[in-house]
Amino acid sequence: MPVLPDFESAEFAPALKAIRKQLQLSRTALAAQVGLSTAAIQRYEAQDGSNIKPSREAYERLNKVLATLLADSASAAVSPPPPVTPPVAVVAATAAEPAAPLAAGILLADATLEQLIARAKAMGAKKVTVEF
Repeated sequence: MPVLPDFESAEFAPALKAIRKQLQLSRTALAAQVGLSTAAIQRYEAQDGSNIKPSREAYERLNKVLATLLADSASAAVSPPPPVTPPVAVVAATAAEPAAPLAAGILLADATLEQLIARAKAMGAKKVTVEF
């Protein structure tokens, strides 16, 4: 059973965005899991003149991935939480001294891309390159 309204429906764009936010996924993370570009997800979610409708194949992949993620998040809600690990420091390639933790209570795995880039620049990095 699809988790999204039909892609021709006016409810498709807001429903896609709502489910993505519920799963706490960035557009980039969802795009990677579905095999689409971040721009495609952004345009599917757009509620202005820039929106596009996915192909039938893309729509089916979105439904499949989102259904799996929703089922996983529901089962994770009843599972015990993972053990707490200490904060991990971000180290810039040009840093000569040990790095301080990213921020109090934020793990490297939980940091946003923007936080990581800001931390690397604060530590003296002149350029930050991100590849997926």
